[in-house]
Amino acid sequence: MGFVSALEIRTIGGVDEWQLLRWTNSDGDALPLEPPRVDAPVDAPPAPFGIAYPLPLPSVGRVYLWADGFAARAKSILLERELASRYIKASSAMVRQYGRRGAVMDEAERLLKDAQQALQQEQFMQSLALGVQAAERSAISVARARVERMHGRTAFLWGVCASDAALAQRAIERLHPPLNLIHLAIHAPDEAWRRVADAAQGARMAIAAALADCKHTPAHAPTPDALRNAVAAFRGQARYWTVATHLHQATPDKHTHSQLRQLCEIARAVDFGVVRLLHGSQSLYHRQAAYPALAACVQADVPFEAVHLEWRWYDGSLYDLDQLLERYGELGKPIHLTLHLPPTGGYEAFTRTTPLDWTESAALIALSKPYVAALRLPLQGAETTAGALDGEPSEHWQRIEQLSHWNRSLQD
Repeated sequence: MGFVSALEIRTIGGVDEWQLLRWTNSDGDALPLEPPRVDAPVDAPPAPFGIAYPLPLPSVGRVYLWADGFAARAKSILLERELASRYIKASSAMVRQYGRRGAVMDEAERLLKDAQQALQQEQFMQSLALGVQAAERSAISVARARVERMHGRTAFLWGVCASDAALAQRAIERLHPPLNLIHLAIHAPDEAWRRVADAAQGARMAIAAALADCKHTPAHAPTPDALRNAVAAFRGQARYWTVATHLHQATPDKHTHSQLRQLCEIARAVDFGVVRLLHGSQSLYHRQAAYPALAACVQADVPFEAVHLEWRWYDGSLYDLDQLLERYGELGKPIHLTLHLPPTGGYEAFTRTTPLDWTESAALIALSKPYVAALRLPLQGAETTAGALDGEPSEHWQRIEQLSHWNRSLQD
């Protein structure tokens, strides 16, 4: 049992590591507050607030789940019940709204009814597992219906992120098609990366680029000279430039906006045709929230054209991904989405029961959003993520291929 001032947080046994609990604001952005401890109270977050925790669920796995709307007057919260109630409410709303619009909701409706019954019987873990599945199935069904209604997306970029030139060359050879975008995370525009750009152009692929590991400013932006030289080296080739990364770490103040404005103006001056992106991550586990910084950049008229959003598979359910994209879509900028994929064995405490299904479903949700212009996947697997290329195209990439073929078939 954990305490936040006068607030008691109770659990029926699903919580096994309080350090994984995250406080959020009402929008789902993780707050920089320590989790509660069993033996000591901590200050309450500003109301209304939310709570996120990765409860292990059958048929889902273990990823962050979120409940919100808690007020300062709340005295006691039963975490499993609150989480179950949120996902049941979310699924119920989607079934009602989109079922009558033609989305196939049979499976979601069945799961929802079972979740509601379990909640009434105070079987909270079972209700939560069923409710999350219902919400995910609802989001997937709505996404499929939207793409079908659009008769497929005719302009969508299927991409990978490459930080090694030799592997990038192999990706162009092995993943194209449907690969039609390659993101070059470069340290410097050397000859190896120029050959990659030439090969990508020869395959009629779009090229995106960013200077990697830039720590010269709080926004991890490159120096003006470094960006100027890099954009010049790929002038006429790299259509998309992420001019600054990790904006979730930046202070959204006049100084930061001035730096970003300068970098954006340099990129446009060097290559008039470039599309300028600002990058940030949204993560509960890592307490990262890019939305406030990006919204501040929009408000301050920083001249950029698109958002480069990074999201990890363990930071929420597929329903939460759907809602996250809806929120970022409100910025009024096209989104290039980088998704980290669930490895077969999971990562630390986190797992997904069917990781390949997750990859296909997450990509479908991205495809269904008209303001999501590109999906980027890690080229190489790592401890935290699966990759698109494991010598040969990975099983995850094969699911992307299948989705791309289906999308193209709708255009016939």
